[in-house]
Amino acid sequence: MLATDIVLVMVIALSVYLFMIGAAFGSFALAMVDRMKAGKDWVKGRSECEYCKRQLRPSELIPIVSWSLQRGKCRSCHKKLSTMYPLAELGLGLAFVTSFIFWPIELAGAAAISQFIVWLIALVLLTGLFIFDVRWFLLPNKLVYPLTILAFAYALLSLQTMNRSIVDLLLAVAVGFGVFLLLFIFSKGRWIGDGDVRLGVSIGLFVGGPFEAWFAIFLASVIGMAISIPLILKAGKKNKMKLKIPFGPMLIIGMYCTVLFGMQFVEWYKTDILLLQ
Repeated sequence: MLATDIVLVMVIALSVYLFMIGAAFGSFALAMVDRMKAGKDWVKGRSECEYCKRQLRPSELIPIVSWSLQRGKCRSCHKKLSTMYPLAELGLGLAFVTSFIFWPIELAGAAAISQFIVWLIALVLLTGLFIFDVRWFLLPNKLVYPLTILAFAYALLSLQTMNRSIVDLLLAVAVGFGVFLLLFIFSKGRWIGDGDVRLGVSIGLFVGGPFEAWFAIFLASVIGMAISIPLILKAGKKNKMKLKIPFGPMLIIGMYCTVLFGMQFVEWYKTDILLLQ
């Protein structure tokens, strides 16, 4: 077997493994936010049916597979289970694999591997925030603050692995935090919530530079408009003022894309746009 074939087999094997791990943590993230919202212990609590409250057996907790085999229903009460279960599992599984395939730096050395692991852990919290905001229009501090700690760890590692400078990190935080703080103050909290402002700190630390921070916000805004405009047009005149659209998920998607592809965007902007001026 050629060396390239061996590498390909290893990449495929690692991708499958990461997908399985990601899907399992997607299930964990969904259970975590459900228990957190209900005020239950999300660390020691046992998984149960949301309707009949029967504790689930291990065979019912296999990511994606269990939901599919049970046709999206509880084995006991036969009530339909939320599609959020397979979507969260599939989404985080794909996020893990995509991060591995498109990771912007070589995964060689303790610092680089540690940085990647921190990122994967952060994705679990980001998934929890994504789900929480979609369901209840809230980015809880119980998830935002641990994410900020992970973001600081990631940023410190990026000083070594990605040649980031402290100035770039500070400017990125200033953009990520400052833009949302101004929007929050100007709109008196009507446009965005204070959770988005706090999330801006993590966005800046993860993307690592002011250009990247602007790019993440730009992507989030484009995604937000693509989702909001059809909903606004579809809603009646009476419902337009009541329409609420969470911005946190758009910010998370924008940050995710920027972490993986932001460096390429900055290089393209500097070489193809600035040089033309």
